[in-house]
Amino acid sequence: MSACSTSWFAVFTKPRQETVAMLNLERQSFECYLPMAQRSDCQRGSVNKKRQEPLFPRYLFLNADPKRQSLDVVRSTRGASGLVRAGVELIEIPDSIIRGLKERMHPATGLIPLDLAVLAPGDKVRVCDGPLASLEGVFKEPQGPTRSMLLLNILGRQAPVNIEARLLQRAN
Repeated sequence: MSACSTSWFAVFTKPRQETVAMLNLERQSFECYLPMAQRSDCQRGSVNKKRQEPLFPRYLFLNADPKRQSLDVVRSTRGASGLVRAGVELIEIPDSIIRGLKERMHPATGLIPLDLAVLAPGDKVRVCDGPLASLEGVFKEPQGPTRSMLLLNILGRQAPVNIEARLLQRAN
């Protein structure tokens, strides 16, 4: 680290306390970055819900100059558990990683889009949204870059259905 430059560090947070930790660190004059993503919730009873959640659960990024700003306060900050270390050494996150994450953010929402699930023919899938939400089927094949063909059991027989790939999630 150079004498007067800042570096990015990863902060390990308490479960589901990323936002709390970020707000409390910002109150202490730290610059923080919490990359967020939108996920479809495929749990029964909430199939149509979308939720924003941290891209890296239990982590956020903090930018500081440890030579000018004490990082000891991080571990006692509400919502934070501490800084990520290798032994006693703090791990610096390269600026290029933070820049890359920020470049992937959608300009209107600030959310980072998630890549589509990688599916192979024969994989069991669940539809996460739309009129077929919560139905399970078998992935047959991709139909171009944004659509997929799957087989669904409808009215007692397997029927091929062409659907938006973003609505599919691998079934457990």
